Amino acid sequence: MRSVRAEAGSVRVERKASAPRPGPGEALLRPRRVLVGSADIAAAGARGHAVTLGHQFVATVEEVNPLPAEKARAEALRGKRVVGSPEVACGRCDLCHRGLSAHCRERTILGLRGRDGCFADAFCLPIRNLLALPDTIDDDRGAFAWLLGAAVHAAHQIRIEGKPYITVLGDGRLGLLCAQVMNRLNASVRVVGRHESKLALCERWGVKHRLLDEAGRRADQDIVVEATGHADGLTVAMQMVRPRGKILLKTLHAAGAAADLSPIVTNEVELIGSRGGSIADAVAMLDRNEVDVVSLITRRAKLDDAPEALRAAAQPAQIGVLMEL
Repeated sequence: MRSVRAEAGSVRVERKASAPRPGPGEALLRPRRVLVGSADIAAAGARGHAVTLGHQFVATVEEVNPLPAEKARAEALRGKRVVGSPEVACGRCDLCHRGLSAHCRERTILGLRGRDGCFADAFCLPIRNLLALPDTIDDDRGAFAWLLGAAVHAAHQIRIEGKPYITVLGDGRLGLLCAQVMNRLNASVRVVGRHESKLALCERWGVKHRLLDEAGRRADQDIVVEATGHADGLTVAMQMVRPRGKILLKTLHAAGAAADLSPIVTNEVELIGSRGGSIADAVAMLDRNEVDVVSLITRRAKLDDAPEALRAAAQPAQIGVLMEL
């Protein structure tokens, strides 16, 4: 069995004699498509981080080991194509008991924290994390379900009053998905980015767009969605948002970057963190053909070429790198 391992800041394709075995409540999955994400790229370069990479997938359920209460659902999923949430809650901590399992204190994350990922010939995930993919959604589109769920979640977090001006900072996968989702709201949406080739996709969707160097910073936007992953993303967002406006942070890099936060206080700006989302909402949106994800695929690769695919995905020209198994 092949798996793409990251260890000591390097990536290799490793071969083992046997596939993993699903634990209680888990399914054994055979990937069909896996999407390279920014978190995978970061994990690949992290020293002291040893794990099989990958957290966004379409897979076939090959084997199930259900808990007693899951038997009927597990058997219904056997042999089906599925997508799933990569975040696995413990179900025991105080936050899980309070209905905040998305913020579970002991959660593992597929391919990122405490759980081997989907860049492999087989991997395991709890049955409760899986959702059957309708026949109307092909593998390529289904691979974007988790990321699209994060964009839908961002749209649910903002309150639309009147017809607000929304700027999405960032022309990568997440920014372009956020723009498509929010363009369906009663809002004036634009994307501000650094790459003309990526911004050109907005023409297809009827979304306004502007290069970052050409965009004004007049503190006149009602809502700014920061999805750049750049260290200066939050600073730019604070320059664009109006007093008592909202900034929605979608990237971990921006959230951890050093920035002068005094404009947040001076201008009484609401700062909102945003992570994850509902994969069911994303699948429903894909099923209704309400978003274009196929145009975000800029490169394809095979699992054996994973190290090169990860390097390519880190290049500014790429949007979505999809691996086929």
